[in-house]
Amino acid sequence: MTSEREQAAIRYLEGEYLWHIDMLEALRRGRGQVVYFEGRTVLIRRSEMPDFYLLTSDSPGAGAAAFEGLPAPKWVVARGPGVAEMMGARFGLRLSNYCSNVAYLKRERLAWDCPGLVIRPFRLDEVPAFLAHYDMENADEARAHIEKGELFAAEYEGKLAGFMGLHDDGSMGLLEVFPEYRINFCLDRGWTPYGQVFLDNEKSFSLQQNLGMSVDRTKTLCWCFPPEG
Repeated sequence: MTSEREQAAIRYLEGEYLWHIDMLEALRRGRGQVVYFEGRTVLIRRSEMPDFYLLTSDSPGAGAAAFEGLPAPKWVVARGPGVAEMMGARFGLRLSNYCSNVAYLKRERLAWDCPGLVIRPFRLDEVPAFLAHYDMENADEARAHIEKGELFAAEYEGKLAGFMGLHDDGSMGLLEVFPEYRINFCLDRGWTPYGQVFLDNEKSFSLQQNLGMSVDRTKTLCWCFPPEG
């Protein structure tokens, strides 16, 4: 059952719906819990990755206060003025380029058709093919996606032609192949399809808008992740 604190946090996050869509979906999909909510600061810890956090705050100081008494994070998706930079300095994390959330806020499924193409669940024996074309995940992470039913193969005339799926945080990604299918996959489960696009990726923003995704490039966020080595 959702606690009163979590309900209050959800109401706050919904005030900037698109900016916080990844946080809201983590809660709605049962993949996160609110561990701090005070003023304009909300911190969510991912259920299956306890060192992975989603943070929004109106100041670096308030964002830092949210981590008092908690294990040091290894991954944080941070938003708010100076918040990502604070996370990097305090916890020794690297920062990604800034990006914006995009989300499909309609409920209608997308129609698509490609003769000769079959979309099916990815198989465990195909992990080497995945790793040969995608270097941002390892074998264990690929197998976890497959076991959760969140990695799919695009097979054309009997041959593997690509793949698509969901990142650990629930956003759509893992190669830009037939995004219409991924949108429908999320809609069929009652989820809001969303993703994140780097601010300088004009082609991706254009693609997302052509698919009917909502975009707000004025609200940015930043991934904070472990240093190399």
